[in-house]
Formats: sequence, C-alpha cells, structure tokens
Amino acid sequence: MKRILTLGAAAVLGAGVLGCGVVNQVKQAVDNVSAISDLADRMGKSAQLTFTAEYKTDDGSTTTVVQQPPKAAYLGKDGRFILTEDAMYSCTGPANKVVCQKSPVQTGNLSAADQSAYLSAVAGGGFISTEMALGLMTAAAVVPGVKIAQNTATIAGQKSDCLDVTGIPQDNNPNAVTAKEFHVCVAENGLLTRFKGVGTDEKALGVELTKFSSDVDAKAFVPPKGAKIVEASAPPGTGN
Repeated sequence: MKRILTLGAAAVLGAGVLGCGVVNQVKQAVDNVSAISDLADRMGKSAQLTFTAEYKTDDGSTTTVVQQPPKAAYLGKDGRFILTEDAMYSCTGPANKVVCQKSPVQTGNLSAADQSAYLSAVAGGGFISTEMALGLMTAAAVVPGVKIAQNTATIAGQKSDCLDVTGIPQDNNPNAVTAKEFHVCVAENGLLTRFKGVGTDEKALGVELTKFSSDVDAKAFVPPKGAKIVEASAPPGTGN
C-alpha cells in the first residue's frame, strides 16, 4: 500500500512540473473513470436479473438473450449458446441437424475471450454482450486522451444513460483492428440497451434492444428438441 501511495504522489508532483496540460489530462481521466464506473457498477448488477431481451444487430439479424441466474442462453441466427449450473452447450447447424457440444463448464468459469468466441459462433461477429461492452468501457476509462460525453435515451421502453466514447488511440500495430470510438447505453436496471462501435478499419458493429420482458421460457436453457448431444471434456475451441 505504501508503494502505491508513493507512486500516486510522484504522479501528482510530475503533473505539477510538466504543466497544465498534464493536469487537465489527469482531471479528464478522473472524470472518465467516474462516468464509466457508475454505468459499469450498474451493468455488473444486471447479472442477477431474470429477463428475456431481444437485440437487433447492425447486419439486421436478431439475437435473444434469456437469463435466469445462474442460467443464461443466447439464441442467434446460427444456433444457441447455453450456460447452466453445471454445463455449457454450444449448438449449431440447420434446424433438422442441430449438433450441441456439451462441456462441464460452470457459469462464471469462462474467460471473456472464450465467451466472446462462442457468442460470435451462434450470434454472428456483430453481436456485443454486456460482458464485452463492460470490458471495452473499463479499458477506455484509463486511456489518456479519451473523451466521454454523457446523454440519455429511451430504448425499447427502457430509460437509459448513455456514453459517447471518442479519441481512443490506435494500436501501435498497424495490422491490429481495435475500437476507434463507441456509443453505449445502459438501462436503470443495468441492462445493455445499445452499443454502437467503429473500429480502426472503419467498420461498424453494434446491437440495440428491441424487446424486453421479465418473463423467461425454460426451454431456452436446454438444447433444441432432436439435437444431437456430443459430450466433451472441455469447451470446444479453447485449446484445452
């Protein structure tokens, strides 16, 4: 703890020596962290909600998210991704030939990268989940030079607080595609209601809530009827 305080003091002293520009950057960073942390805390609490939410992605497809803690399901154009108390199902294939990979992975034990990959497989690469949006927001909060503007909107009947995040520095690797700017909205209950992002390749991706209900259908948490279940000792594609 003492070392952390020393580093903090050194940063403040350095800002005083280097001038007002650095002071303004530090103030902006503090303001950014404050703005994002409020929404991030709210989004974190959404993990305890029971709901059914329908989202439309930029490519026009629809993804339905069904949650009843600790269970969650994502139903997309190419299949469904299901997390239960003791297993994970990744189901893909045409309606009459669905194959579900079943793995003994408990809710909360998946890395953000793995979950992102599984969701992309069933919902398409343009789908952004609450966890993905939260990760981008948290990372942007501490990046020097990033500008954040706050506003509000009502989306699918949900009053939402929104952030416009711009000025994100590009990666040093010219071949890397990273976020250039994004717009995110979060409802009062913590639900992600809108995410619109633009990458350094100038391609846009995003989702917007179109329907919301506190009711859930238990069938969402089981593989489709007639699906072939393939038992696996580890989640597919994780390299384990």
